[in-house]
Amino acid sequence: MFHAKRLVLAHFWLAFIAFIIALFLGAWQMLVRSPLAPWIGDPELYYRSVTAHGSVMAYVLPTLVSMGFGYAIVELALAQRLAGLKWAWAAFIMLAVGAVMAMVPVALGKASVLYTFYPPMIGSPFYYLGVVLVVVGSWI
Repeated sequence: MFHAKRLVLAHFWLAFIAFIIALFLGAWQMLVRSPLAPWIGDPELYYRSVTAHGSVMAYVLPTLVSMGFGYAIVELALAQRLAGLKWAWAAFIMLAVGAVMAMVPVALGKASVLYTFYPPMIGSPFYYLGVVLVVVGSWI
């Protein structure tokens, strides 16, 4: 019996939702940079989208997919309940809170730092704390 089904589906659904958002941001970036559309008036919007797109595609999406896939494979391969299911849910919640916590300052224009943490660009501490929560959630 697959007992962690809801946990695995929660990871995959959140990853899918984050991917759809990042997909639209990436398409918008492509459109803005192409000769098909005039350049936007405020380049800050472009760099916000680059930060959000990069953060989701580099941190949030791979972490969610690998965690969900790992939980599924472990339980199905061992054919027994996943040990620490409550801890796994806590890690998922931590990761989700961290992702939202990182994206809010980006959306508000307080953390257009790209996803690479380029040193001269300093963003809101909430962006960095959010990314740390995503990483720590994956450790749990």
